[in-house]
Amino acid sequence: MALGGLWSYSILLFVFVVIPLADFIVGVDVGNQTREIQKELHTAFRFELLTLLVAPGILGCLCYAAWLANSGGLSLLEFGGLSIGTGIITGVVGIVAGHELCHKASRLERVLGRMLLCSATYGHFYVEHTLGHHKDVATDHDPATSRYGESFYEFLPRVVKGEFVNACRIEAARLRRNGLPWWHNEIPVYFLVSAGIALALACLTGPLAVPLFVAQSVVAVLLFESMNYLEHYGLERRELKPGQYEQVQPQHSWDTACRVTNHVMFKLERHADHHAHAGKRYQTLQAYDSSPQLPAGYATMIPLAFFPPLWRMVMHPR
Repeated sequence: MALGGLWSYSILLFVFVVIPLADFIVGVDVGNQTREIQKELHTAFRFELLTLLVAPGILGCLCYAAWLANSGGLSLLEFGGLSIGTGIITGVVGIVAGHELCHKASRLERVLGRMLLCSATYGHFYVEHTLGHHKDVATDHDPATSRYGESFYEFLPRVVKGEFVNACRIEAARLRRNGLPWWHNEIPVYFLVSAGIALALACLTGPLAVPLFVAQSVVAVLLFESMNYLEHYGLERRELKPGQYEQVQPQHSWDTACRVTNHVMFKLERHADHHAHAGKRYQTLQAYDSSPQLPAGYATMIPLAFFPPLWRMVMHPR
């Protein structure tokens, strides 16, 4: 690597220092488009093309990282930096773009979205998120809703286990409902695709591609679930009667108007509108005055979540 040693961790400086500074300098975007402009933007192919190009971009990133890992001369420290850097890219760009694509009606977009999730060994998220989280958000039935007072380190094992268990339950129910045999279950297929990517990388570049793929997947999932932690922290829907909850409203998702991180993350931070209109393309998502607002963008809030006392100090007064 041209810049080895501790420089191999420089992406952390970019993501968690440079981007928050850019958010502070550039400011916020609370503007909403008119209906006419929304219709025009919704059909503008350039936005769809951008998300479609993420898939080959992520595969290219994995190939390059695997080649670096096998090129010789990397210390264990540098291999760790390479794994973290790759995981940040597949987590922040790959899984977030995959999330955007998985909500779309086009078969091509859904296939590429699931492939992006599989590039971080998280393909089952597609099943749980679209059929579980969006139905149960802000209730105790949703593993991806963090509870008030729950630290990120308590949330992480609960959400990783809960999303997998829920995905298996949802998929088993689909098979029973449609009278399909067990081999139609999609969950093992997603893990086989992930294993296939890792083995293909190993065949192309060398055996170190496999531990690199596993390590970057761990980083990507850790980072992505830290975003999940932010999005609904401490928010609850009222239970109207046993098992029936009020409709999802803007006040059940934390938004943030920081311009830079919204553009980097396909406007995921306009999260309330995403839950109101899951199939809506990112470029048309709207800001809600009634949605609670995080004090900063995700690149600032994620490090806070890693330090529970700081997180509670900032968030609990809100």
